[in-house]
Amino acid sequence: MAETMYEAPGIGLAATQVDVHKRVVVIDVSEDKSELRVFVNPELDNCLGLAVGEEGCLSVPGIYDKVERAERVTVRYLDLDGKARVLEADGLLAVCIQHEIDHLNGKVFVDHLSQLKQTRIRNKLAKQARVTA
Repeated sequence: MAETMYEAPGIGLAATQVDVHKRVVVIDVSEDKSELRVFVNPELDNCLGLAVGEEGCLSVPGIYDKVERAERVTVRYLDLDGKARVLEADGLLAVCIQHEIDHLNGKVFVDHLSQLKQTRIRNKLAKQARVTA
């Protein structure tokens, strides 16, 4: 999964995005791609504050928009050794954790947008599909 994420290039990837039906997320928000984090069965515990930032997604290529998310989160998860962990995160890491957990729950970032924006995005993606077919 990490290799797929880095090649995309992306900063996060949920197993569901690569047709693996497990609750696993990989994230690396470092500039030099040296801080890979793996979250198994991640669950958000506390979500505090509000921040609005632009998001994109490997599952919705070429689409970017502003999304409102919690500014700080606490996530409980298992590491690769099966050890229970708790992480408090803010900034880009907090956004990425929320974004990837959404994937595990069957959502993509555009689900946080207005119906009008969702319709425009669907139309744009349908047009791109027709052009490349």
